[in-house]
Amino acid sequence: MHSAPEIKGWCPGALSPMQSDDGLLMRPKVVGSRLTLAQAREIAAIAGECGNGLLDLSQRAQLQMRGLGEATREEAQARLKTIGLLAPDAATESVLNVIASPLTGGAFDANEIAARLANAIVEDRTLQQLPGKFLFLVDDGGAPGLAEVAADIRLEALGGDIAVVIDGARDLAFVATPDVAIDAALDLARAFIRLREGRAFELRRMRALVDALGVQPPLGEAALSAVPYHSACRTASMADLLGARQAGEGFFAGIAAPFGRWLASDFSRVVEAAAQEDGSELRLTPWRAVLALAPSNNAATRIARAAASLGLIVDAEDARLAITACPGAPECPQAKGATRDRLERLAPIARQLAPQGIGLHVSGCAKGCAKPSPAPATLIVNGEGFDLVHDGRASDAPSLSGLSLADVERILAERARKEASCPAA
Repeated sequence: MHSAPEIKGWCPGALSPMQSDDGLLMRPKVVGSRLTLAQAREIAAIAGECGNGLLDLSQRAQLQMRGLGEATREEAQARLKTIGLLAPDAATESVLNVIASPLTGGAFDANEIAARLANAIVEDRTLQQLPGKFLFLVDDGGAPGLAEVAADIRLEALGGDIAVVIDGARDLAFVATPDVAIDAALDLARAFIRLREGRAFELRRMRALVDALGVQPPLGEAALSAVPYHSACRTASMADLLGARQAGEGFFAGIAAPFGRWLASDFSRVVEAAAQEDGSELRLTPWRAVLALAPSNNAATRIARAAASLGLIVDAEDARLAITACPGAPECPQAKGATRDRLERLAPIARQLAPQGIGLHVSGCAKGCAKPSPAPATLIVNGEGFDLVHDGRASDAPSLSGLSLADVERILAERARKEASCPAA
């Protein structure tokens, strides 16, 4: 059995950094998906000058700077404040969690709705009682869509209106105009706070509350009525995101770093490549990809080529996309060993296990932060090797334990060969 990992229940911020074995983790507070090139350039500079030069792009579309020390903490905070990426205080920072469609072209401006939500959260001290993982999501109905991104309260385009949906009951929605929908989403968050009183640790997310109480208590507490609902939000694939792409009348270069880990120097070079092409913004995504907006397809192509020359991923066929891994040791104090050593040799096998998406998840502990959902193969570092879970999560009982990397390579290659010779009907 795996030993139970510690559940933090919150994400690091700039005002509330998290201690890790490689120093402090600090996240600039990005609301929605927009990042100007000036902001991106300064984030890279702070990461290199105040931290250890590493950046992670999270599944919540947030950039995380690593390896900061107490001596550089205040400088980093001051510089983030200068570029508008520092929350008013730590309590507000914790609950300013709003993700938005990364591109325009939908029914409304998702980033504008996200900003309005964030402003309301800043002004309402009651909402600072929300858990640190509680997430709002705004989907404008365009591509790439956020249908598969989990969030506690969703605001989704529905014609000219917005459907407000809570996790755990996505077949129901309160439908209203944008102004009313924003108020309804905030009322649902307040209802969540009241209903979880006395059960805060148990009911950390909206889905847990709905599972425990049903859907009517939060709706009733917020004085909302819901109707049957089928979401029209789209899913996204890396084929829609990477390389030089066109979205509506605009263009962008989609770029990913292996396992979401960027060198600050590479991130800076991508920013400069976009600036040289008269780009204006980066868009952060929950798929660990950055979209660099460009004025033309030729400009997007040149940005993508510049990224590829750095070893970054601009092709959806890149086998490295088939593996996800947490930072592991020595960076995470809960990890029982390294998770990213020599993973590129497993990438082709991982792609065989999953022609699309993630075929292999490597976790430093049973918590499985990098991929809470099942994967065809999951490796958990156990201190002396790897435990292997087939078609499951890091928290599941392993099929095999104490494996070396060579063992893993042999076992997964054999599985991939069998599945290729006997495809499912």
